[in-house]
Order: sequence, then C-alpha cells, then structure tokens
Amino acid sequence: MSSKYPDFVNVRTAGRLGDLGSDGLRLHDRKLYACYGPEVFNAERVAHKFESDLTKAAHERKDQFDTFVFVHNDLRGIHPEVSALIATAAASHSPTTFEIFGFTRFRDELVQLTKVQVEDILKFELPVRDLGYQLPLEELIPLLEHLAKVRNIAPTQEPVPRPSQNKLNFARFTSDTQEELRREFHLGAEIERYYESGLNPRERDEVALAFNEEFLRLRSEHSNPDDIVFHLEQYVLGNVPVSIRQRRGAQAVIGFFFQTCDIFDNPPLGWSASLQPEDGQ
Repeated sequence: MSSKYPDFVNVRTAGRLGDLGSDGLRLHDRKLYACYGPEVFNAERVAHKFESDLTKAAHERKDQFDTFVFVHNDLRGIHPEVSALIATAAASHSPTTFEIFGFTRFRDELVQLTKVQVEDILKFELPVRDLGYQLPLEELIPLLEHLAKVRNIAPTQEPVPRPSQNKLNFARFTSDTQEELRREFHLGAEIERYYESGLNPRERDEVALAFNEEFLRLRSEHSNPDDIVFHLEQYVLGNVPVSIRQRRGAQAVIGFFFQTCDIFDNPPLGWSASLQPEDGQ
C-alpha cells in the first residue's frame, strides 16, 4: 500500500498508546484500515476485533477518516456473522462508509504495481517474461458457468435500457464492439439476479470496484476504447484463446458493468451523437 499510494501512512504500535485503532491511513481518501489476520479463523474473535477497532478508531481518530476498511485474511471470503456485523455498523455509523479488504483486494492492488515495486517488496528479482495464461478471476468462475447454462434459454425481448445506445456512442466504440456488447445486454438481469441470490451481499460491489480500478488503469494506458474492452476480456478470462461461449460470458459481464456505470463514462445530460459535428467540421 505504501508503494502504490503516496498518501498511505503505515501505522505501527507504540507501547501503551497502541495504534489508536488504525493499522494504516489514506490521507487524501480519508480511509482508515483495521487489520485482523489470525492463523486460525474464529468468527467470534473476528467480530470482537472489528467492534474493538471501530470503537477505538471512532474515539481516537474521529476527525481523520470517512471510510472504515476492515482488512482480513480469510481466503474463503467474509464470514456471514461478520458481514452482518459490518452491515449493522454501516447503518448505525452514518455518514461513515465501510469497505472489506480481503484476498481479492490484495491481489487487485498487487497486480497494479510495477515490476520494480513488486521486486522491492519481495526483495528479489522477478524472472518475468511474456506468457500465455488461462486464469479467469476466481470470483467470476461461478458466474461465468451460470451464464453458460442460462444462455440456452431464449433471451427476453426487453428493449435495451437507455442510456445504453447513447453511452455506446459516447464511448467511441467501433460498430463491431458495440454489437458484441449490445448482443449480451439481455443477460444483465440474469447477472443481477445471480448477485442478489448470493450469500455475500457485498460480492457485486467488490467485483464492481475491481472492474472500475482495472478500467481506470487500462484507460491510462490505452486511448482506443476497443482496446480497453479487449484487455477487460483478458482481465476476466486470461490471454489464451477460449471458446465462443466463454468469451460471450465475459462480454456479458463487461456489458453488465458498462450498463451499471461502473466502467466507461456516461454522456453529459442532453448529449446525442446526432448533435455532434462530423470529423473535420
């Protein structure tokens, strides 16, 4: 975090003073990080740790943060009891917002570092070379498998919700990319139902945040919006050839987050492609 964010403050404990309820602070984003990484997971102890850190932070650092980020090391995700505790805290501590920082967030933060930064953290040189990889995002595998099944069901004839076409035009996609995304928009309702019926109520938000961060990174590197979509597909599936069904599943996921405004900008109010001057005018 210190390598990636210049405003990150790595807080250490100091005798009886402790850490004043924080293991780290983002000064500009006003985020406070509270970490708990036991060797053996225990829901009751995690809940106690969360409540203890939140109470201490609210008392000792009440004017230093707007978002409380609970960092954990459970590879399986947040425990249901802990997720309920966090949801209750979010409702009772408004306007403070809450975030969960688990394995996927660690991964997403790490892969955005440069090779030099990663080598500095690990203290050895990485033998990096271009490789083919078929490593779809772990948290999207069940969704992609689900979409592969429901694709056999005839799509609904519901019209594409606005401002889809305007946003497609505003993004400056080629007609081919527009058609590929638009063809999968009808699965958006199915993806929404998938997340609503899941055990983790924050799963959709966590995936959306990761998509948004990857989109912003890609936009800083690529000026062509079609190239951004291409690399988002690789972000979902890996960079080796996949089946048409897998690729369309990835396009449906990208189209869903496009529709929910987590990636690509919305056109300004009143914007219309028909009102824009032609090139050279």
